[in-house]
Amino acid sequence: MAVFTHTAKVKKIGVYSVRIAGDYEKDKDYHLNCILPLCVNLFNTNIRVRKHSNNERFICLDSKELINFLISIGLKSGDKIKNKVSIPSWIFENKEYLSACMRGLIDTDGSVYRMSKKDFKLLRIDFTNHNPKLLNDARLAFIKLGFHPSKIINYRKFFISRQGDVVRYIKEIGFSNSKHTKRLKEFKAP
Repeated sequence: MAVFTHTAKVKKIGVYSVRIAGDYEKDKDYHLNCILPLCVNLFNTNIRVRKHSNNERFICLDSKELINFLISIGLKSGDKIKNKVSIPSWIFENKEYLSACMRGLIDTDGSVYRMSKKDFKLLRIDFTNHNPKLLNDARLAFIKLGFHPSKIINYRKFFISRQGDVVRYIKEIGFSNSKHTKRLKEFKAP
């Protein structure tokens, strides 16, 4: 799932929209029961939920003021890979913000899974992203939070594999995406 801001000009009329994209089926619960209520509570703006032709769901928030606010706090408009989106410095300065940011990134572009079919208890968290700047920032954020992420593999992912780190992540940061919490419950069952 990707989160990005988008500003476009159409026939001299400004179109200002934040689009939060995800898989129509896999991210349904996370989109409709976590992201949508959060957007309703945080932003006083028009919100639309749309299905895109290639099995994506978009939550769209239409507001010039919201776009201007997001840009003013260091977020970039447009494609997150082309624009080399990064974690703003003010988030790095506050551990609570940094933890929340990492939860959001893992909820959207991360995964939790078993490391071994032989040992149920060995879990791993991964983060995959094709934006090298965001990938490096996320790895540095984990280091700043006291975790021990792997090196970046194939220019697109890293892991949290130390079991103490995995347990600590689950307890201190956690998941908001029910897809991850459901998998975690399945893994804990022998």
